[in-house]
Amino acid sequence: MTQDGIIRIQRSIGGSGAAFQVTFTPYNAEEEAGGVRRFHELQQVREFLRVLGIGADFIREALRQLAAGRSASVSDVRLTDKVARRAGFLSTDNLARSVG
Repeated sequence: MTQDGIIRIQRSIGGSGAAFQVTFTPYNAEEEAGGVRRFHELQQVREFLRVLGIGADFIREALRQLAAGRSASVSDVRLTDKVARRAGFLSTDNLARSVG
């Protein structure tokens, strides 16, 4: 099964936590899907987006926005349940709800 949605990347300003927070929200969901991934470096965000199968042009644009100090998003993303679960976006509880 696949889910279409949007990936949001928020940049944290200041603090000692992770600088980037990545979430995936399916279009048919009322709230964020299960997980949030946090990264300290822009390069880690780039690699994570590659693993998700995001195209190079979309990654480049998202990184440009992040480097400028803004948040970024990538719309019309299609993730299989396997990829979403491996990425930490889909917990087994969410999977059971979506199947049942």
